[in-house]
Amino acid sequence: MQTGSVKASPASPLLPVGKAVMATIVMGMCVAVLPLVPAFIVPFLALPLAWVVARHGLKYGMLVAFISAALIYVGAGVPVALLVLLFILGIGAVLGLALTKRWRFERTLALASAGAFIAMVLWGVALWLVFGMDLTWLKETAYTAIDDTVAQYSQLGMAADSTEAVAIQLRRLVNIIPLVTPGLLGMAAILLVACTMGLAYLILPRLREKVMVAMTLSGFRMHWGAAYASIAGLAMVLFARGGGGWSDAVLYVGINMLLVSQTLFFVQGMAVIRWFAVTRNISRGAWAGLCTVGVLGQMLFQLTGLVGLFDTWVDYRRRFARKGPDKPGSAGGSRKE
Repeated sequence: MQTGSVKASPASPLLPVGKAVMATIVMGMCVAVLPLVPAFIVPFLALPLAWVVARHGLKYGMLVAFISAALIYVGAGVPVALLVLLFILGIGAVLGLALTKRWRFERTLALASAGAFIAMVLWGVALWLVFGMDLTWLKETAYTAIDDTVAQYSQLGMAADSTEAVAIQLRRLVNIIPLVTPGLLGMAAILLVACTMGLAYLILPRLREKVMVAMTLSGFRMHWGAAYASIAGLAMVLFARGGGGWSDAVLYVGINMLLVSQTLFFVQGMAVIRWFAVTRNISRGAWAGLCTVGVLGQMLFQLTGLVGLFDTWVDYRRRFARKGPDKPGSAGGSRKE
C-alpha cells in the first residue's frame, strides 16, 4: 500500500478536530453499550484520528485522541476509554503519518500492527493491574461460563456424556489459550490493521475534506525470509510430537509463529487475488465474490495463506502477467503497485 497525496488543509483545523472527536465518541459508545458490535466497529475507530493527522498534523491528532478518551470515560468508564485511546493512538497515528509521509504498504502494515499489538498488551495489563482481571480470574470466569452452558443443555435433555465431553474439550481450550496468546494477539493486530487500511482506502478519498490515498494491495509482497519463519514454525509443531520435557515449549512457540506468519501470508494471498481482479478488469461484484472466497478458503482450509506462501517462490504476478509493457498486469507493474 503506497499512500497518495493529501489535499491542502483548510485555514482552521478546529472544525475537523471537532468532527473527528464526535465520530470517535459515537463509535466508542457503540463499543461500550452494544453487544457483538465491537468486532465491527473497532476497525473504524482509528480513521477519524488518521484523517486529522494526515490533514493537520500529529498535534491535532493528539487532541482528538485525548479529548475523545476523556469524554468516553465520562460516559462509559475507564476500560472502554482506555481501549479507544490506545487503539486510535497505536493505529490511527501511524496510519495518519503514513498518509503524510507516503509510506509503502509493507512499512505501514508492520508499524501499525506493532502499534495495535502494543495497544492490546497495554490494555490487558491495565485491566489486570486496575481491575484484577488476571489469567486466573479469566480462567475461572471461563470455567463458570462452560459449566452454566453445560447445565442449560442438560436441562434441555442432552445426554450427560455428550455435554461432559464438550465441557472437557472447552476446558482444554481455555487452558491452551494463554500459551498461544502472543500469536493470537499478533494475528488480531495484523487483521485489524489490514481492515483499517482497506477502510481508509474506501472512505477517506470520498469525504468532503478528502485525503487522497493510493493504496495498492495488489503490490503487497512479504520478504522471502518470512516464508522460512512459517516453515520453521511448522517444523517445531511436527518435532514436538516426539515428546520429552521440551516438547510443549517447542509446540507452542511453533504455533505462535504459524499464527503470525500465516496471517501475513493470508494478506499476501488476498493481494494476489486483488492483482488478478485489477489486471483482468473484474467488476466490483466479482471482486467482492473473490474476497468472500478468499476469506472462506482461509477459514476452512488455510488455502489463501498457502497461496500467499507459495507466491514467495512461484511469483504468480510475474509468471501470469499479461504480456506487453503497457499492460497493467505486466511484470514490472506487479512490482511497482
